[in-house]
Amino acid sequence: MKNKVVVNSSFKDIKNFINIPSLRKGVIEEAPNSPINANYAVNSTANFLHPSIQYLIVKSVVDISRDTKAYILGPDASLGTAKLAYFRPGQFISVTLEIGHAVVTRPYTLCSSPLRSLDDEYVILVKKDSNGFVSPFIHNTWVKGTKVKAAAPFGNLFYQPLRDSKNIVGLTDEYGISSFLSMAEAINDGTLDIDLTLFYSARKKNEAIMMDRLNELASANNKFRVIYVLSDERADKCERGFITKTLIEKYVSATRYSVFVNGSTPLYNRVTPQIAELKLEQKYIRYGLSGQIKNPASLPDFPKDAVGKTFLCKVIKDGETLGKIPCSAEETLLVALEREGIAVQSVCRSGECGFCRSKLTSGNVYIPKDVDSRRLADSSFGIIHPCCSYPMSNLTLIIN
Repeated sequence: MKNKVVVNSSFKDIKNFINIPSLRKGVIEEAPNSPINANYAVNSTANFLHPSIQYLIVKSVVDISRDTKAYILGPDASLGTAKLAYFRPGQFISVTLEIGHAVVTRPYTLCSSPLRSLDDEYVILVKKDSNGFVSPFIHNTWVKGTKVKAAAPFGNLFYQPLRDSKNIVGLTDEYGISSFLSMAEAINDGTLDIDLTLFYSARKKNEAIMMDRLNELASANNKFRVIYVLSDERADKCERGFITKTLIEKYVSATRYSVFVNGSTPLYNRVTPQIAELKLEQKYIRYGLSGQIKNPASLPDFPKDAVGKTFLCKVIKDGETLGKIPCSAEETLLVALEREGIAVQSVCRSGECGFCRSKLTSGNVYIPKDVDSRRLADSSFGIIHPCCSYPMSNLTLIIN
C-alpha cells in the first residue's frame, strides 16, 4: 500500500503568508504597554560574560620585582558589579584611567587562572616603564581600595580545540609572560587540558619575573614545563642565547604542535624567522597583540618627510565639532585624542578589535601594513582605527 502524501497548494501558502502581517499587528495591538520584565537566561548569561563595563576595586598589591607589581582586583558591588566576568587563559582586560586632563585606556593580560575569577579575583602584572605615561601613574596611585573601571575580558590568544593542537609551544619574554602564566595556572587546576612547553627569553636570570611561581607549576604538573633562555649570561639549568628553531626542536618531540607568541616587539622580530623555518601550517601559528608601535618612523615605509611634523585634527562626535587638536606624525591619533581629554572607545590598541573604529572624512594617515586589519569595505569608505593610524596631513575625523 502506497503512503499518502499531502502537498499544500501554492495558493494556500501565499494566502497564509499574506495573513501574517495582520496577525502580527493584532498581537502587537493587544499587548500591554508596560515593559517586559522577564529576565531571560540567555540575556543574563550574555551580560555576565560580556559586560560593557566592569567596576573593580584593588584588593591588594604585591611587589614582584624592582619595577613590576601584581594587582589583585575584585568586583566593586557598590557600583553595580556583583561578579567578575569569566575569561579564557591568555585574555586581557582594558582599563580606563583619568590622568590629569587625559582619558586613556590600557590593556593588561590576566595572569591568574579563570577559576580564580569565580572567587571574584583577577590578577594583573604592571611593569613600570620609566619613560611611560600610564604604568608610573598606576604604580604611584593604585593602592588597596582604589576603584578601577575596566572592559570585559578580550583577546584571541587562547587555546581553541577546533583550531589548535593540544601541544602548545609558547615563546615569550617578561612583557608577555602573563598570558602563559595564566595558561600554566589553568593547567595546574585542571581547567585547561593542554601540554604547554614554554620558552622564556630574558637577558639575565634575575630579569625573568615570576620564575619562582613558574617553577612551582612545572614541578607540580608534567603537562607544563619552562625553558629559560638567557642572552647575556650563563646560568645553571638555563639555555644560553636566543630562541631558535634548533632550540625548539631540542625540547619539542611532538610531530604536531601550535606555536603561541606573546611579548615585546624585539622578541617578535627575533622569533618570526625561526618560526618560519619550522614549516608549520599557518593555523598553528598564533601571535598575541603587539600593542602600539613606539617608533613608527623606524619602519621602512614610514613617510620620511613627515618626521617631526605636527598636524591639526578636527574631531566630530554625534554631529558636534569638539575642536581641532594637534597631532604629531609620530604618534597615533588615539594618543592625541586621549591627551586632549577626548574619550574614545578602545580596547586592544593594536588595530584588531575595532572598538575605536572612526571615519576619516578628509586628510591622509599612515597605517603600518602589519597592523592594518580593516575589511576592504572599511578601507574603501575611509574607516580607520585611530589606535594604529598616524596623521600625515591636517584631517577631519568622526569618532564614536
